Amino acid sequence: MEPMVITVAREFASGGSEIAQAAAQTLGVPLYNKELITMAAKKSGLTEEAIAASENQRSGSLIYSLYMMGNTMPLADQVYILQSNVIKELAAQGSCVILGRCGDYVLRDRPNVLRVFIYAPLEQRIARAKARPGVKDLTDRQWEVQLAKHDRARASYYNYYTENRWGEAKNYDLCLNAALGQDVCAQLIVDAARAMAAKQEGH
Repeated sequence: MEPMVITVAREFASGGSEIAQAAAQTLGVPLYNKELITMAAKKSGLTEEAIAASENQRSGSLIYSLYMMGNTMPLADQVYILQSNVIKELAAQGSCVILGRCGDYVLRDRPNVLRVFIYAPLEQRIARAKARPGVKDLTDRQWEVQLAKHDRARASYYNYYTENRWGEAKNYDLCLNAALGQDVCAQLIVDAARAMAAKQEGH
């Protein structure tokens, strides 16, 4: 049977990263997030800093870039393709959780992929953002602007490189409100993944 892969997309400061980590721990599978940057860097010769800086930045036309292969391909496109290849390799190697990076779309043709999107009420996201170590002392209104900016960047990147719309429910198998609580959300992901795996096994 194909490995079970869970892809998790999330609003900024929603707690999605922690929920994904909790689900991965319960299932006993690895979670890949920033590790994807390191792996892509090793494969490409690009620095981790260059890859990290290019994330969430879309370039011009990807189709045009593919025609222009060589060194003229914009860095953002190179990084997207590199990370997509890494994600596919990891999915083929074994069950895992992939955080962000258009994982749901990259693995769209693969069976046994549970696509999750996590969102949260604005007040909860502001509170989480404020609690992060080393952050600026901003008003709630300023945080609201910052959160919207981060979400726009994620949506822009996702919408550019995929045929889907970021955060649109029909593109995911499971959309969760983080206000339900980290443990509840993680368990729902685990239950859904196990149910999907059992269904695949039944076939």
